[in-house]
Amino acid sequence: MSVKTKLGLVGGILCLIIPILCRTPRGWTWVAQYLPDPEHFLLGILFFSAFAALPAGVVFFAARVSTSPLQLPFAFSSLTALSALAFWHHDNDICADAQAAISLIFIPIYSAGLAIAGAVIGGTVQVVVFDWTQH
Repeated sequence: MSVKTKLGLVGGILCLIIPILCRTPRGWTWVAQYLPDPEHFLLGILFFSAFAALPAGVVFFAARVSTSPLQLPFAFSSLTALSALAFWHHDNDICADAQAAISLIFIPIYSAGLAIAGAVIGGTVQVVVFDWTQH
């Protein structure tokens, strides 16, 4: 397994578990809001994971296209995605109202968009820095 694949897998797994990890300081009841009831546990986890895989996929792809000396597309993409996911999931109260669960769809979509922007900025910086050091 190549280093790019390992980096991508680590970044992707972090994107999948950060929504739960960032809620742990508030206690089990706050974490339990993101876990479905026992009757619908499998479908609930699949629903949550399907959308959480969007930023994880972007981070994995950014790791695969990054070049060896700096890995800036991966670094910018993963830091942007993880920060956005942690920021939005930390205070997301699912019990606030009936429409609050829709945020579980939009948070990963927005985070994936920011991760794409981070990868593009990281790639641009890497090309400029790498080309500058070559001359």
